[in-house]
Amino acid sequence: MAARYSIGIDLGTSNCALAYVDTTAASPSTQLLNVPQYEALGQWREDPVLPSFCYFLTDDEARELHPDGAVEGELAGWSHTRVVGQWAREMASLSPERVAYSAKSWLCHRGVDRESKLLPWQSTVLPVDRKLSPVDVSAAYLSYLRVVWDRQMAGKDKTARFDRQDIVITVPASFDADAQRLTLEAAERAGYPASTRLLEEPQAAFYAWLERHPGASELATAFPQLNERPELVLVCDIGGGTSDFSLFEVTASEGDEHPSIRRLAVSEHILLGGDNLDLALAKMVEPQLADGGTLSTSAWAQLLSQCRTLKEWVLADPAPDPAKLLRVSVTDGGSSLFASARSAEVSQGELLTLMLDGFFPECPVDARPAQERTGLRELGLPYAQDSAITRHLAGFLRGRRVDALLFNGGTVASSLLRERLCAQAAVWQDNAEPGMLANDEPHLAVARGAAFYRFSERQAAGLTITGGSGHAIYLEIQGAAPKKRRGKTKRKDAPVRSGVCILPQGAEIEAPVRLVEPEIQLMVDRPVRFQAWTSPSRPEDTVGEVVDLDDDAFHRLPALTTLALLPPNVEKPEGGKLAVHLIAELNNLGLLQLVCESVRRVGDRQRRWSLEFNLREKLNGDEPIEETPAEDTGAATEDLQAAQAQIGQCFGLQSNSEPQSEPARLIKQLEDVLRLKRKDWNTALLRELWEPLGESITRRDRSTEHELAWLMAAGFCLRPGYGHPLDRYRMQRLWFLHELGLAHDRDKAIREQLFILWRRTAGGLDRDQQAALYHTWRERIYDDAKQAYEPLRMAGALEWLPSEDRMELANHCLKLILERADKYCDHAIWALGRLLTRTPLYAGEGAILPVSAVTQAFDQLARLSWRDSLAGLKTTFTQAARRLDNRDHDLDEALRGRIVAKLTESGAKEDQLRRVTTFVPIEEKDRQQLFGESLPVGLHW
Repeated sequence: MAARYSIGIDLGTSNCALAYVDTTAASPSTQLLNVPQYEALGQWREDPVLPSFCYFLTDDEARELHPDGAVEGELAGWSHTRVVGQWAREMASLSPERVAYSAKSWLCHRGVDRESKLLPWQSTVLPVDRKLSPVDVSAAYLSYLRVVWDRQMAGKDKTARFDRQDIVITVPASFDADAQRLTLEAAERAGYPASTRLLEEPQAAFYAWLERHPGASELATAFPQLNERPELVLVCDIGGGTSDFSLFEVTASEGDEHPSIRRLAVSEHILLGGDNLDLALAKMVEPQLADGGTLSTSAWAQLLSQCRTLKEWVLADPAPDPAKLLRVSVTDGGSSLFASARSAEVSQGELLTLMLDGFFPECPVDARPAQERTGLRELGLPYAQDSAITRHLAGFLRGRRVDALLFNGGTVASSLLRERLCAQAAVWQDNAEPGMLANDEPHLAVARGAAFYRFSERQAAGLTITGGSGHAIYLEIQGAAPKKRRGKTKRKDAPVRSGVCILPQGAEIEAPVRLVEPEIQLMVDRPVRFQAWTSPSRPEDTVGEVVDLDDDAFHRLPALTTLALLPPNVEKPEGGKLAVHLIAELNNLGLLQLVCESVRRVGDRQRRWSLEFNLREKLNGDEPIEETPAEDTGAATEDLQAAQAQIGQCFGLQSNSEPQSEPARLIKQLEDVLRLKRKDWNTALLRELWEPLGESITRRDRSTEHELAWLMAAGFCLRPGYGHPLDRYRMQRLWFLHELGLAHDRDKAIREQLFILWRRTAGGLDRDQQAALYHTWRERIYDDAKQAYEPLRMAGALEWLPSEDRMELANHCLKLILERADKYCDHAIWALGRLLTRTPLYAGEGAILPVSAVTQAFDQLARLSWRDSLAGLKTTFTQAARRLDNRDHDLDEALRGRIVAKLTESGAKEDQLRRVTTFVPIEEKDRQQLFGESLPVGLHW
């Protein structure tokens, strides 16, 4: 049965909204769903806007709202312990550690595990099991809208149930494939049907305008030059968390009632919007409230909420008075609420200057976003490095003419900001001011447009927007020169990467694109990796075209990986390589699907293998990992082959005529064969040596010497478990060791070497694997005997463990140090440093323990002498107190001062003190210290 309703949902950073079209109505048009929601404890209101905030109730609040433990009508949120909407937004300033928000921004943050329980960010009042992942928070909003719909629109009419309708969820045009997948995952968790579609927000905003202006006369008024030439429309969508720009071409179609509309380009993902204005204003006011210092977390949240309100007041005023003063007040602890209240004033003129000069400054047409970090960074999110939206817009347009502007998003609801952007666009094109397409509902247009899009698509009538993929996709290749070069010329000494276009910009939905030339050779029976790149600004590139990949026009995606396994009875191709065609296709959800298809029959048929995005690839900071080329081992080919054969001989089946191997001397023998000392083995070489070790994982049981040698070599070759192509697959093979167990598990040396191996490779284990290690060896980890030395070090390296487990480990280390102050406790000191560090090796900011953990440890250890047997505490607290210039993780100045004084008294080195007192970028020696030994040469982070 055909769906009765077309539903559009704006899943926004700041607000959500739902619009719908009743296809059975006499005159179908978009309508808005009024969403009931709490505005205070026990008080309801209805509003078409659902603020994107999720409040975690206290036990008393939960009992008051739901005395019987049930959720009446399921309208209190995702569960009886949480509330979404208006009240949750109000509580963001009163109980910030109980409110999750900006989930949409977290969905596209590639530097964290977006399915881990991160939110509310840095909360110390909620246990980890009560927190939610960004996917789950997004699902909470979507689930709430579904329940409201079924309650208000369906009732007993099963045909009107939400899961039987055509549903479209909007996402930023710049969302990459990973963020799109996670959005669909959130929809699935919220009970949405499998047919749910995604639509880019700028397109939805344009569709909303088209619904309001359907007549030919209105189009002619909006586009006066349409009969003479195509006109370009820039949709400028600036919301709470992101800025999105999309360029559309409107062309008159001879003989057709409606013109054709094609999307030409979309901007890169820009994590920059109204939230950044709030942060900037709060930063400006904070020194007045904190006597030049910084506010507490609670007071900062209050200030941020008030600054959001001030910004909205000023932007809503069509004629703001620059001299008018605005007041903010916060409370910052103390026994008396009134005694601790602090106030400050800021003029509307100061606020306007901050917004216009800081975020919408005038700039030339050839301006580009600054690469150094000038933007604000709070809440753990990697906001745009340049806070000037106008420079981002200039970089997107690159001199292209714009005939009309359509503004969308709450930030540009202000006429002042719209006029500033229109005037800037006019300057860029010789004072030819573009027209402004009316949008009187910038906070609701996206939901309306999504519903109208789905309705128009079903009706197969009216105006539709074509354009397909907003990005071109490329694969990095070797040995092929570009057919033509565009843009600026590279320096002679700059590395040149070549890429082949596999999906052109503008590729249509469900239209497979086959890459025949250049031919791709796929390695079979072992994991392979392709480096993918994307560009939103190269509509002229065609399938198979080879181009230079530069960092200005192209951006690295997570790796594409596959494992091409052939059946055992199929003859392997010569050299282990198979010629394949690559087939790229956008499905009807707008997600990229890539398939390798054998050119010729293999066995009884042609074979196909899908390429998957490597979502496990760890990213350090905001940029993807740079890899060393796999063939750059630093060793001669014949030496490498001989070394691999040496490993195979050591663990393989040997005949009586072959010389017997000496496993204890394996590493020394490899040094001799490779003619390289082990300290000079780079990452690529180590991973090549791992291959025969991986194949020997079940053949290490020949003797205790063989198993000990295998564990030592495996840990050495795979450390630190990530940082090189296909390490994820290598770690999957290594994990068999945990499942198989040790062959000689009663041998103490072998058990210790097992713990060392897992410590060395911990960064390549996922969350579940680390938890399995922790719980399997928990008894040994917490044993006070000498046999617990290596288990405790291993546990300290498990950065993916829940914070409560890591806090328990930190307390155990603290206890050992206090009890053994005059004895050996280096293992506890080292593990404590890993647990308290402000700069985790691989798990990102989510692994940083709260400042209170550092305070507790320092208060108990400060009375001891940090010399002799406890000298390692200087390194521990250099890591624990390291200055990041990040409010979420930096110590307060009083505690920092105490630690600096203790470090100075203990004879700490100058560079240790410098890392605590000033911000110093992470260096290789910092990682070496955290890791506890040397890291492979050429490891890329």
